[in-house]
Amino acid sequence: MRTNVPVRIGVLGAGGYAQRAHLPQLARHPDAVLHAVCRRNPVRLAEVADRYQIPHRYAGIPEALADPELDAVTISLPHSQHYAVARAALARGLHVMVDKPMALATAEARDLIDLARAQQRVLMVGFNRHYEPPFTRAKRELDAGTIGRPRLLDCYLAYDWNYWRATGDARFAGEHAYVRATTPPEQLAAIMESTFRGDAEANGGGYFADGGAHFVDACLWLTGAPARQVFAVMDSADYDLYAAVTLTLADGTICCITCVGDAPEQRDFRFSIYAEGGAMHLRWAELVIHRTGERPQVLTNDQMPFEGSHVENFVDVILGRATPRATAEDGLRQVAVTEAAYRSAREGRPVEL
Repeated sequence: MRTNVPVRIGVLGAGGYAQRAHLPQLARHPDAVLHAVCRRNPVRLAEVADRYQIPHRYAGIPEALADPELDAVTISLPHSQHYAVARAALARGLHVMVDKPMALATAEARDLIDLARAQQRVLMVGFNRHYEPPFTRAKRELDAGTIGRPRLLDCYLAYDWNYWRATGDARFAGEHAYVRATTPPEQLAAIMESTFRGDAEANGGGYFADGGAHFVDACLWLTGAPARQVFAVMDSADYDLYAAVTLTLADGTICCITCVGDAPEQRDFRFSIYAEGGAMHLRWAELVIHRTGERPQVLTNDQMPFEGSHVENFVDVILGRATPRATAEDGLRQVAVTEAAYRSAREGRPVEL
């Protein structure tokens, strides 16, 4: 494993999310250098490369992976491409950070883990909840036994999916026109990007395959228990807007995940953990800890430290300074549950894992 600095990183896929997360976070890291970027659109490729002063620019994945000076890559592509590109990068001997989901099939996720182990390379999955203050603090409190053993997790996730899967002018029409007028020019290009989320094959399903994956992972990570049974009801097992998914974990904990894809708000979530000795309630920037018989403790983000992003953690893991906070095994468990949920919705029965 490379221990020299700086780590030379290639960004594969430089669309909206990479421009909001991967690129600026890597640019700020003192021990990483943005060595290469890959983007099909030549105009957008030049814009991104110029903005971040990236010297090596590629229009195709094979050309980017052939760069002999690369140490690592981040992958931010349509979900259906994650497995093949991550596999090619690992086979080339590169460290890999791939956005969720790491693959669309359990067998593919296992294959990536086996290959990373054989190549002795870092493989991590970009699960944001592992780095957000309400979730990192909740994990710490659960591990410390603050509210006792979890019994039920209740997760509600709502997006205006038509907004998020739309592109360009269609996204910013009508009630959303204000976004175009109030967004800084350097960010506007990123949010005007085309999106693969309107394509069921590229997305790997509907709303549950995308947003729901984060909360499948959060349930498994926070409890530390694997799923043993999955039961899902969806309005469509091919491209869902509505999904109600129940996980039964190995320790008996029940997880209820509700996804609503045509909510009036652009996005919203509520995440509650009910345990033997109390409860915790999480929002975007707040955590409420309520021990039985005590007054609730309300913590906002400014009271909970931000310990760095998944991309920053990736660089530090490569350099041997940190352990992965979202592992490839976390990614495998999420893929297995998501795959089982769509199977359950198609067959109308619980699926055992």
